Amino acid sequence: MSVLSDRWNAEYRAGRYADDPPLPFVETILAALGRYPDRRAGVGLYVGCGNGRNYLPLVDAGLHLIGLDVSFEALAQLTARRPALGGRLACGDFRDFGRDAALDSLIAIQVFQHGADADVGAYFDRAAALLRPGGLLFVRTNSAATEVYHRHTVLERNRFGGFTVRYDEGPKRDLLVHFTTQHELMARTAAHFALVAGPTEERIIRAAPKTGSWAQWEAIWQRL
Repeated sequence: MSVLSDRWNAEYRAGRYADDPPLPFVETILAALGRYPDRRAGVGLYVGCGNGRNYLPLVDAGLHLIGLDVSFEALAQLTARRPALGGRLACGDFRDFGRDAALDSLIAIQVFQHGADADVGAYFDRAAALLRPGGLLFVRTNSAATEVYHRHTVLERNRFGGFTVRYDEGPKRDLLVHFTTQHELMARTAAHFALVAGPTEERIIRAAPKTGSWAQWEAIWQRL
């Protein structure tokens, strides 16, 4: 078991996302797919589906989505909630995910931030490899504007202003997490994707007693 899956298994056992409403980005995804009926009717992949917080509203809206997650605990909770979806779910690392047919859509919400700079590049490369021409990529990921709260060590910075930290405390202790800039997002997608919407940045003020804010980019691309 990897450190990443171990941490997320513990988080889900402790009730992570159990009662949280879906993110507004879910409605953004559905609205965008409504403008591309062929992509909406096809097969998609939700990377990091977890226990269903955002995955289930998309499935309930009629999308045929494979759910992938590194946490077997999250998938067990999701299967318990919706046994009929069990056949659509898989446990594993997105970078190792393969299938025979190309995908019509790929959704990654707060996933393409796990790991170092090279891992983020691998995520976008794998998305390009899996999507058919015209397929849609939906990404929500950490912004470099985030004021990192827990004690951490900055391990690397790239030429676009993005940086990777190793958390030294908190629920992500010992994990590497990347924070990206708009320039970086555009550079990582330029070779294989055309921008459809965004990137837009959402900033969230932390609830007291925590301080500062964190930020996420949201963007949609179409595979060339």
